[in-house]
Amino acid sequence: MRALLALPLLLAACAAPPTLPVGESPLATNPARSARAAEAPRLTVMIPGALASVDIFAPTNGWAARGHALAYYRFPGMDGLELDHQLSITAAAEEIARYARQHPDKQLTLVGYSAGGAIALEAAALLAPRPVTVAAISPSPEHAGGLQTILRGAGDVISAATRAESFTRKAIWDEYWKTLLYGRNNRDNPRFTNQIETLSKEHAPRIADPSPALVRAHSSGLRRWELSEGADLSHARIGFFIGMEDPVFSTRQTDTLRRRAGGGRLIGFADDGHLLLLTRKSLFDHVLRFVEADG
Repeated sequence: MRALLALPLLLAACAAPPTLPVGESPLATNPARSARAAEAPRLTVMIPGALASVDIFAPTNGWAARGHALAYYRFPGMDGLELDHQLSITAAAEEIARYARQHPDKQLTLVGYSAGGAIALEAAALLAPRPVTVAAISPSPEHAGGLQTILRGAGDVISAATRAESFTRKAIWDEYWKTLLYGRNNRDNPRFTNQIETLSKEHAPRIADPSPALVRAHSSGLRRWELSEGADLSHARIGFFIGMEDPVFSTRQTDTLRRRAGGGRLIGFADDGHLLLLTRKSLFDHVLRFVEADG
């Protein structure tokens, strides 16, 4: 798994050129599953977060056997897609909505992580009044949380530099990543020491220090995003899946987003942070139960 979120870099980055992918759709499917997908009663679109690969959704591969046609929205410079455009929350939502309209008879689900949660909400609004289920995991609030998130992130970066006893970007990033697992309150908790070290070693080959170009391509749209004026989500079932110790986006920020979206279930996991996809092994079991409760 690649780096999932470099918040201080994301929020400070300048805008990338507002272009679209050239010659290739950001939506991808598995050709080996095409025959099964055509007959599947459900369409489920997976949307990762900034600096994240679609491989974060590997635990959901088995959903195909349960009647889900799986599609994935790739971000600029990730998963074989060229780094020739910036991520736009609204443009991504429009692409997903356009794709969903090509399959009007399928039960629709959108699963989004972090920035992908924002995209999923926007896409669902565009598809009204079609019934849609949204699972937003550690979703980005409007404007990526604004000043509150910037200040928290800056504090966590300073703490990471202190722990690393180094001011190199890679050393600080490695320590900051550990804080994303179980949050700042559990960083020194002996109950989590082994899990933090185990997960850090397991994912070390994929914890990349993201390039400035990649950060720029993923950042500006997220910082500017707010739920569209008059967005109608009354037709959507929405679940917000969050770590209660998320150091990036607070529970209050997520609840504000939930209310802006017209409601939905807030499903919190004690002691997990922003990377609950890694720390909560049963996460996608919970998501699947929520998704399939729609029918």
